[in-house]
Amino acid sequence: MRTKKISRNLEVLYENVDEFRNFYPEKKLLSDWREAHEGEWVITDDFQVCKILRRSTMKTASGSEMGYVRTILGTYTTNPNVDMGGMPPKNIYSFSNKKFCKKLREEREKPTNNEFLFAKYVAKGMSPTDAYLRVFPTNRHQYAKETARGLLKTERIQKLVTEEIEVILSDIGASKHYLLEMTKNVIDNLDGKDGDKLRAIELLMKIAGMFPNDKKTESLTVFQGFSEDQLKRISTDNIKVIGHAEKTINDKPNPS
Repeated sequence: MRTKKISRNLEVLYENVDEFRNFYPEKKLLSDWREAHEGEWVITDDFQVCKILRRSTMKTASGSEMGYVRTILGTYTTNPNVDMGGMPPKNIYSFSNKKFCKKLREEREKPTNNEFLFAKYVAKGMSPTDAYLRVFPTNRHQYAKETARGLLKTERIQKLVTEEIEVILSDIGASKHYLLEMTKNVIDNLDGKDGDKLRAIELLMKIAGMFPNDKKTESLTVFQGFSEDQLKRISTDNIKVIGHAEKTINDKPNPS
C-alpha cells in the first residue's frame, strides 16, 4: 500500500485486490477504469487498486472531445490503447501515456499468483486469451489477447508453463524421455506413414538444434487422456494435444 497527499487529502494506492478487500470487503470495484466515475475504485492495468479523483473531457487539436481521468498514478486519457499503472508520479496533473504495466510485466522476475494460474490453464490446453480472461480481472478480449501473448514471451511464464506440462506428463506416465523414445519409434516403424516420419524427424531436429538458423527451439508437447500402454498402440495422428510450450533461445553472444 502506498499513499500520497493530494489537495490536502491522503490518497491510497493498494498493491492488489486482496489488499484492497482487507480494508473494503464490500465496496464496489470496477475492472475497467476507463468507464469509472469520480470517487469510484478501479483496478489498474497492472492490477493495483486506486480511486478515480477526477473525470472530465478536453478539446483535442482537431476540435473533438477526449475523455480523461486523474488518479494517484497520474492523468490518463480514456483511449483504449492507454494503460494505467506503475508508481505514483511527482506530478499527477501531467498526462501519463507510458506503458507502465507492460514494462512491469516484461521485467518482473517473480510470478504473481494470477500468473501461476494463467500458466496452469495454458499448460492444460486452454487458449492464452481465454486463460487470461479467466484469471485476470478484465473482460476486454483484445486486451487479454495482446497481454497474454506478451506474458508468454517472458522467461518466467515459459518456465511456469514448462513446469506445469512436466507435472501433467508425470501424471499420465509419460516422461520427456518416453516421448522422445515414442517419436523415435515413429521414425523406425517400417510400416509407418512417410508424413508421420517426416514430422517426427523435424521435431527431433528442432530439439537437437539442427536447423540452419541462429535460433534453437525447445519444444514440449503434452498428450491428454492416454496411459503409457495406450500411447504405444495409437498413431501420432490420434493423439490429442493439450498443451504446447516453446522457448526460443538466441545463440548469438551478448555484446560485451
